[in-house]
Amino acid sequence: MHSQRTSDVSPQAPLAVDFLIIGGGIAGLSCALALARVGHRVLVLEKGDGLNNRGGGGMRVPPNMSKVLFHWGLKPVLRRVALTSTPILFSKFHTGEILGIQKWDDELLRETRGEFMLMTHHDLYQVIYDAAVALGVKIRFNVEVADIDPDERAVQLANGEILTADVLIGADGEKGMCRRLMFDGRERVQPTGYTIYDVTFSALRAMEKMDDETKKLVKFEDNTVFAAFGNRMGASGYPIGNREKLAFHFFMPEESTDAAYGDPPATGLKDLVRDQCDARLKVVVDEATDVHRLSVNNHENLDDWVHDSSNLVVVGQAAHPIAPGGIQGTAMVIEDAAVLAKLFSHLHSKDQISNFLYAFQDLRQKRCYEAHESELGMIMLFTMEDGPEQEERDRSMQEKYRAGKNVFDAGDSDMGAEGGEQWTQIRTIFGYDCEDEADNWWVQWGLLRERAQSGSQPNGRQSQAGAFDWSAVQIVDQDTSEPTPNGLMTIRC
Repeated sequence: MHSQRTSDVSPQAPLAVDFLIIGGGIAGLSCALALARVGHRVLVLEKGDGLNNRGGGGMRVPPNMSKVLFHWGLKPVLRRVALTSTPILFSKFHTGEILGIQKWDDELLRETRGEFMLMTHHDLYQVIYDAAVALGVKIRFNVEVADIDPDERAVQLANGEILTADVLIGADGEKGMCRRLMFDGRERVQPTGYTIYDVTFSALRAMEKMDDETKKLVKFEDNTVFAAFGNRMGASGYPIGNREKLAFHFFMPEESTDAAYGDPPATGLKDLVRDQCDARLKVVVDEATDVHRLSVNNHENLDDWVHDSSNLVVVGQAAHPIAPGGIQGTAMVIEDAAVLAKLFSHLHSKDQISNFLYAFQDLRQKRCYEAHESELGMIMLFTMEDGPEQEERDRSMQEKYRAGKNVFDAGDSDMGAEGGEQWTQIRTIFGYDCEDEADNWWVQWGLLRERAQSGSQPNGRQSQAGAFDWSAVQIVDQDTSEPTPNGLMTIRC
């Protein structure tokens, strides 16, 4: 059972150090905010002007992400810029036939201590930026990094200026210098066979095509998310801002590895969508002008997120690229920041830095890779090719819909094997509390390591800084009656 937090005040680190963050997107800013909250000094370097990199598209904020932002004291401002969503309406991409509806379970949301929210990338950026600056984070825009020397904890700018810090953080994305440095320039990237088209469209125009059955099901004030399943293509849509616009993500079968945010607006969406299409989606496809094409790639896993020098760590997309258009990409970025700050809230000696960075990798790596696989799995569920498995999925959903049940309710069948597995993963991901995990690491391992390092070795010398001395630990059976030798820490199993 998770403990209920009652305060937004974060414990301050006994020792404040300097962090230099390369990359001023949401990944870099969220790390800056989180670290500043626990008392550290942070400088962020961003190559852009701070305006064009904010983005105007939509994003879904899952409970595992919103709970962290709430804990950071951002709930009031999020309430002003985000919409809280409860239902998802499922339909067929090509015909518009309704497959079912899902309302987020109140009990599930209470357990997560978060909410499912809808907002724009721009608004989230602004919320985090304002909070970081208010805590003293320094941000330099229009700064180009020419070289990074982790061994010297130094960054050289294009103008020749050299900056140093106690810790370097690479938050410059999957194509940035920091990820290339960790891979030594040899990363393998493979296309998944799908491309996402990110679209912002008039809500009023889209709603003109809504049929009577859907109008009866959908209350605009509930901020419904629409999900359309198709034969090798699919789409999702949801309101953003003040509900005047809808954000859409179209999943299309298309080989590509290099399409990304920042590219010129895309024009090929209507050529990929067949004429037979849900009228509500067709009007968006035909009339949308604000369209961005994004590749869905499988990136090679980065074995080490911490540089050999123990002075540089990569976070966010630089560490674990996650497919765009889903719900966990930005959430993993926020979780990264929260875990990093939780660990460094215990810093009382620079000798701990290396241990904390490797603990960060251990806590985050498996979690982020599983989130990536889950996001790809959801894309495959949206775009499942017509056949027996698709028919079973649709039959199961429609049976529950006719019975007045949520499509994800437990039953004899559960959207087919793939759908049931995906929903189990979603519930697990939503319920995860990254800050609790970081707290548990400190109690179970961090304090143990500190005590072992501060104790004397058998020869009377202190443990080496930064190295865990297993000679100070003895593992014994619970039932043993033998005395514990002096000077040894005992772990009972």
